[in-house]
Amino acid sequence: MQQSKRWTTGFLAALAVMLILAGCSSGGGNSQEAGGEQKVTLRFSWWGGQDRHEATLAAIEAYKEIAPNVTIEAEYQGFDGYEQKVKTQLAGRTSADIMQLDVPWMNELNRNDSFLELSGHDELSLEGFDDNFLDNYGTYNGKLVALPTGVNAYALVINKTSADQLGIPTDIQWDWDRVYEEGKKLHERDASKYLLLANHGMLMLDFTNMLKQRVGAPWIAEDYTLAFSREDAAGVLGWMDKALKDGVYQPLGEADLYSEVEQNPKWINGDIPIISAMSSTLLSLRNVLPEGTEVVTSLPVIGADAKDTAVLVRPSQMIAVSKDTKHPQEALAFLNWLMNDAKAAEILGDVRSIPASAPAQQAAVAANRIDSVIAQAVEDGLKNAGLVDNPLATNSELNAVLQDTIEKLAYGRLTPEGAADELVAGLEKKLKELKARQ
Repeated sequence: MQQSKRWTTGFLAALAVMLILAGCSSGGGNSQEAGGEQKVTLRFSWWGGQDRHEATLAAIEAYKEIAPNVTIEAEYQGFDGYEQKVKTQLAGRTSADIMQLDVPWMNELNRNDSFLELSGHDELSLEGFDDNFLDNYGTYNGKLVALPTGVNAYALVINKTSADQLGIPTDIQWDWDRVYEEGKKLHERDASKYLLLANHGMLMLDFTNMLKQRVGAPWIAEDYTLAFSREDAAGVLGWMDKALKDGVYQPLGEADLYSEVEQNPKWINGDIPIISAMSSTLLSLRNVLPEGTEVVTSLPVIGADAKDTAVLVRPSQMIAVSKDTKHPQEALAFLNWLMNDAKAAEILGDVRSIPASAPAQQAAVAANRIDSVIAQAVEDGLKNAGLVDNPLATNSELNAVLQDTIEKLAYGRLTPEGAADELVAGLEKKLKELKARQ
């Protein structure tokens, strides 16, 4: 996959205009002939929160009017466990015909040539998508195999109502020193309160973002080497250890009890006012809060002397069609409708953040289906986007090494210095294994 380092100016400008306006067996079942029309069943799998489930089910229902001979079987769940399920199904050739996927998985999933090439089909229009966006995220080995569902930006999601009551500022650009200072003061005033909610995945992202800001590059280089030093790792882990011990973060053992962060009672009750999250999850995070709660966003935490913002702007998710589908034309036609059609855009709105297809963006804006808070998060992210990660930087095996280290640090089984040593050794060993497989 060819990765450009920055977003194209044209795409940023065009989307910004729309966001300003907004602010204002793959599983295809058996076919049969009935009345001369072929009946087709397609399976469509995705993860998400309740808002995404309800909107996607409504879109599937509306598609019956477009293609009454096509039945779409919905397979949906929360994020937890979804990746492994898809990998198992693809390995056993039992995946859904159409499947929602996450960007970090794509490089690994595509190694077995699991997906249908999407370019060159009359049933699917690609005209509304930015070419560079497709090249960066959907193209592997010269083939377009997945489409972005939306434009997603990493942001601080802030319960402003709670933050105001707790004396936490909501109109500043947070840096790591300010996060520590404000979080420590809050926890000292009331030991039941924490500034940040972060499960192990969010702690891992905070770690890699801090590294990227320090070194000005993805934390793993494309040549299978580390882009950071042992001293860089120890510095970041030292800050994280201090923040965990002084109550800036909720203890990991508590945060990880909930497979979906919006289920965490301390978020729901306003005891934790800030979550680092993708804009596509904002609706789920806000809808669990008491009626009348005001939610705002700001840019993620950026170090005062950062060499790169590390602000993550990427597709919300990718959608691909299984190469084993028995009904490729029908699957592509449904994908085309879901991605490009005005009616679909009106139904789906921003449940997968800002639509990536220009016709869908325009239709969602015209129907007033783009939430102004999500629009602001994406607009801010686009203006401050950091470097695009290479595939190695999102490799699941490398991230498993990082996860193990972060958890040992969080549970007090490693010092920052010991964690840095273990992390560097583990990553270098794994990188040698990955390089040898090439």
